Amino acid sequence: MTARDNPLKRALAEGRVVCGVAVMSRSPILVEILGYSAFDFVFIDTEHVPIGSDMTLENLIRAAEASNIVPIVRVKENREHYIRNALEAGAQGVVIPHVASRQDAERAVSYARFPLRGIRGADPTVRSARYRCGEFNWEEFITKSNEEAMVIPLLEDKEFLPNLEAILSVDGIDAVCFGPTDYALSVGLNLLYDYNHPKIAEAFDAVVQGANKRGLPVLSAVNPPTVEQSNRLKQRGIRFQLFGTDIAHISATFHTLMQDVVSKVK
Repeated sequence: MTARDNPLKRALAEGRVVCGVAVMSRSPILVEILGYSAFDFVFIDTEHVPIGSDMTLENLIRAAEASNIVPIVRVKENREHYIRNALEAGAQGVVIPHVASRQDAERAVSYARFPLRGIRGADPTVRSARYRCGEFNWEEFITKSNEEAMVIPLLEDKEFLPNLEAILSVDGIDAVCFGPTDYALSVGLNLLYDYNHPKIAEAFDAVVQGANKRGLPVLSAVNPPTVEQSNRLKQRGIRFQLFGTDIAHISATFHTLMQDVVSKVK
């Protein structure tokens, strides 16, 4: 018995489009609904949600495993214990916020990999090791964990752009993500998921072109979440697609219900 296979990593390597939704509600039920609806991955957000390295995170990951969807966790910061704990809980990938330099990217990779490929601390009784139950093989666990866990830097500060080539060249990165809203704020623009502003478009284009040149997948929001927008991203080689958040979809559904039905019957 060893670390879990990562079908998301395989699908991206084979050139397939993978689709996911971010979960910010802390609800295992919604994670299961996404899995049973046949999404490929769930983006569990701990950066903007009060989730720690605790049972809440473990239960979200359990729900993902129960419904056959790959759990990716956006950690709070680029710190060893946040990355290690997410992986120990069973995350099959970590998204690292505010990576702005080669050193930031190297640290993220080192925190996610066991020696000699990194400095991740190891214990055989954590959840990702299945508590050392059954025919446990320590060497296989270490080797497979290093191979299967995905490290995804999130590029969202103005400082990343001059360092982009150096960041993308770091060995051990499995994909990259661009954060348009935080990037906009960092350059003095109060814009929400606006990819059309020239400064935002320039940075996003640089990320996509640099990643495509190296064969690195780009994790990108599909905004608006439409077939047309998804196809536009696919034409640019972007196959790692995130279709909004659970809270946004729930909010929109209730707004539509109120507008179209409830307000007319009250």
